[in-house]
Amino acid sequence: MEFNFEHCQDTLIMVISGRLDAIHHNLLSEKVTERIPESSWNTLLFDLSNLDYVSSAGFREFFLIGHKIHQQGKKMAVCCLKPGVQRIFEIAMFNDAYPVFDSRNAALGS
Repeated sequence: MEFNFEHCQDTLIMVISGRLDAIHHNLLSEKVTERIPESSWNTLLFDLSNLDYVSSAGFREFFLIGHKIHQQGKKMAVCCLKPGVQRIFEIAMFNDAYPVFDSRNAALGS
């Protein structure tokens, strides 16, 4: 499991690589929580192009993080889902709560 951060204007991009499972889901929350106080971003974009698997515990973290950053007046979106991960997001109707984009450029252009 690997987490990398990039900035693009007022967007903090978090690239997640590997498998987000029951063992690693807390790391996701910890990494994002460390960044919430930063004033340099208004939107958190998860780039999931390198995420191979997400468990129910990992998936739940996305909703919890979204709620947490919304309380801080910030927004969240996801992009670049692989087919297996995308299916989980679709089944849970994630896009009803947060924007889901096919590409990073589409997400940054919205």
